[in-house]
Amino acid sequence: MKFQVIFSCIFSLLLGLEQPAFSHQVELGHGSDVQWLDWGSTAFARAKAEDKLILLDLTAVWCHACHLMDQTTYADQQVLTLLQENFIAIRVDTDQRPDLEARYRTGGWPTTSLLLPTGEILFQANSLEPEVMVKLLQEAKVLYDSEKEDLQQQADQLWDRVKVHGQKNESPRAPLRSSMASHSVDMMKREYDSVNGGFRNHPKFFEPEAIQMALGYGFFENDEELINMGLMTLERQVALLDPVWGGFYRYAEKADWSQPHFEKMLTIQAQNLHNYVSAYQYTGNAEYKYISKRIIDFVEKVLADPQTGQFFESQDADVRDQDGQTLVAGAKYFSLNMIDRKARGRPLVDGRIYTGSNADMTWAYLYAAQALEMPILKKRAIQVLTRMVAERFDPEKGLSHEEVNSSGKLHGILSDHIRLGMALLEAFRVTGDIQFLQNGEALAQSTQLLLEDDKDGGFFDRPDSPENLGLLKIPTKPARENIQAARLYLELFHLTNQDEYRLTAERTLQSVVNTPQPLPIALIGMAVDEWFRPPVHIAVIGMSDDEESNVLLAEAHQLYCPGKMVKKFNPNNGTMKWGEIVFPYDGKPAAFLCTDKMCLAPVYQAEELKGRLDELLKALRETVL
Repeated sequence: MKFQVIFSCIFSLLLGLEQPAFSHQVELGHGSDVQWLDWGSTAFARAKAEDKLILLDLTAVWCHACHLMDQTTYADQQVLTLLQENFIAIRVDTDQRPDLEARYRTGGWPTTSLLLPTGEILFQANSLEPEVMVKLLQEAKVLYDSEKEDLQQQADQLWDRVKVHGQKNESPRAPLRSSMASHSVDMMKREYDSVNGGFRNHPKFFEPEAIQMALGYGFFENDEELINMGLMTLERQVALLDPVWGGFYRYAEKADWSQPHFEKMLTIQAQNLHNYVSAYQYTGNAEYKYISKRIIDFVEKVLADPQTGQFFESQDADVRDQDGQTLVAGAKYFSLNMIDRKARGRPLVDGRIYTGSNADMTWAYLYAAQALEMPILKKRAIQVLTRMVAERFDPEKGLSHEEVNSSGKLHGILSDHIRLGMALLEAFRVTGDIQFLQNGEALAQSTQLLLEDDKDGGFFDRPDSPENLGLLKIPTKPARENIQAARLYLELFHLTNQDEYRLTAERTLQSVVNTPQPLPIALIGMAVDEWFRPPVHIAVIGMSDDEESNVLLAEAHQLYCPGKMVKKFNPNNGTMKWGEIVFPYDGKPAAFLCTDKMCLAPVYQAEELKGRLDELLKALRETVL
């Protein structure tokens, strides 16, 4: 077995290069006899004191291959002996420690890494059979004993490069160009699978931003080809919807969406709910509404905590016993009907409640509540958001990644901040309650305080700390989270008209496009399009108890128009002003469709709103031309 010492590859983290976006993924068991240590100072102190390499197992509760390694490789007596005598074994749960996943995952789950006692990567693989693991551990021990000084020298060179990079002068800011959005669309069209839907061949993963870009950009630009790509993908990926319980499986191995991996993840349900609701709004097709409700049914019955209203993280693919042994494999179990499933038991639900994925679900619930006319979803989402802010947000430490009394005590993760920020702003859009906007602003300010790169722009994925170990000491600015951060701050600008938010969004987007890292095509296209395309404003004028104005308001919320902003004005509350536009009132409820520069004639009937929106979009397209 040949070792690949990959210190030089680690340096890409300095530029924010992401690990591969997709991976071969399945579930995890607890049958291992290895005495695993948690990531932390105790394990690293032992590695240093005993002068041993670290075996890092990056795993997940739902990971099938992880379960198999526990039952085979990590139950093998020779492997156990080698680990106990010559290595420090650390296990990290990927959902619990996204900061470590960002730095140590390669390919998929599990990721098996051999590290120097100081945490630099010596070797990485994924699932390993017992005989391969034995050979790996034996050769690694020989290599470390014979080349220790050289390996340490390479590690020192890595940290020298980290230091030099941190002292670099500010990079020139790349200009943002509206053509970046159209270039993204061109790339999406080239990658589109015209036979099966989706934007790659196989395996087939959900790509929610690509669908949002296809529907949204296609809507504004009247690009029917792009819209049909999004809708066809939504239709074909229904093959991954559980026909009995509802909810979507994680991904499919084949290009035609067959051979699913049956895990059900909370964030996947949230992203799909948002997109199927959008498709229903856009087309009026009741099938999209039905699918949306099937997602909600699954989440409420399986992933919702009946005591707190918050949401659990995932459901396993297989039915297992307490030792992690498979009793019924997912492929067989999910082919059963309701009665037979109940007779065989239920797959494990990971009952942990994480901030980011709960924010995703509340965001989707708030969006769906309006379009599906399901006010219970709004009530549920507001309860969760209110609890999250009250229990998990500390302006000085940032958000807690999970419950504050958990052992992880992870605070200030960029992904959590951005996702909860998005949900808070959606709550403000839906309810008009200024408290949600104020909470969103407080969270945004905390994010800047803890994570913003004042020199080069953009945000680091976690706070710097002298307690950071291994590759956590490398400052990392992941592209996906930074693009989402730019979208968050741009939305704050539109909601508050405070220029500082717009400047933050601009600096962040420029920092992303100014790096050599590969960018998520649809997401960067969507962010750039939002930067150059002002949102549509719908102002509803009428007394608070006026039924006609409330009907206009409900229709405005249900109308498909990505990024639209809806606001109700009561004539009794003084001047009705939005930005620089003052709205008249002649005693009759009305709705005005505007941008930041123009308004059309008022609408008095709810059924006329769609036609007036078409007029506005046509006028905007002609203005651009």
